[in-house]
Amino acid sequence: MKRLTLLSATFLALSLSTTAMAEADTEHSVGFQLGGGGLEYKGESTDGRGAGQAYLYYNYKFMPQYYLEVGLSGGADADWDCNKDSNNVWSCDADDHDFDLLADDFNYKALVVAIKTDLALSERNSLYGKIGASFYDYEVGLNKDKFADKSGVGFVAEAGWEYRWDNGMGLNAGIQYQNMGDLKLNTFNVGVSYAF
Repeated sequence: MKRLTLLSATFLALSLSTTAMAEADTEHSVGFQLGGGGLEYKGESTDGRGAGQAYLYYNYKFMPQYYLEVGLSGGADADWDCNKDSNNVWSCDADDHDFDLLADDFNYKALVVAIKTDLALSERNSLYGKIGASFYDYEVGLNKDKFADKSGVGFVAEAGWEYRWDNGMGLNAGIQYQNMGDLKLNTFNVGVSYAF
């Protein structure tokens, strides 16, 4: 009877330690990023005019240093201004600089599915990179007339730096590139995350 009890206790201890190790390997995290940058539509750039972006995501660690990421991204122009002159010609400017893209309205939303990996620099610091697909929908317009209203599947890539504390909270900063067909968006993002 003592052997059976000892064997049962040993089996239970091994089961619990295996479960704890499995839970430590399956790391989940959620995060939120804000960013800004510029865009290009059919080769015409917004130059210095900006676009803002927000990104909410979830990561599932399926292998050491590899994560599946699913996120929702959205953004809009940063108060673009365009005016018609006395000759009925539109110009878009800010701070006395003309811009290639004649547009005063931009917005987009996207579902992102990506693979993320990281490289530890120290116990808390790491570099990360991700690539994936973006299921997007965007509009670009001038004077309330939309000259582009497109949706499709594009490409997203991001690289950056992350710092994580022992309590699971993290900070990150990175550069993100999204290719949405005729439209390319480049942003610099900062964010917070929580790993559990």
